[in-house]
Amino acid sequence: METLTVTILEPKAKKLLEDLASLNLIKVEETEQPEQKTHKFGSLKEPVVRKAGSAEGKYGIAPDFDEPLEDFKEYM
Repeated sequence: METLTVTILEPKAKKLLEDLASLNLIKVEETEQPEQKTHKFGSLKEPVVRKAGSAEGKYGIAPDFDEPLEDFKEYM
């Protein structure tokens, strides 16, 4: 797990981080430092390794995909 320390300047950013934490996508820890409040967060899930082309052959396009639609005949 990678850990980053950030200083949050906008309340909206803090809300977004809290929302991600509620989805268990990150872990947020507030720490107090003399001059500023920082937040440490890191990913709770391991990155998914995806293989290029793994969906090949699972989806197709109809042979008449580029043909004009009957519904729009009056406009053409």
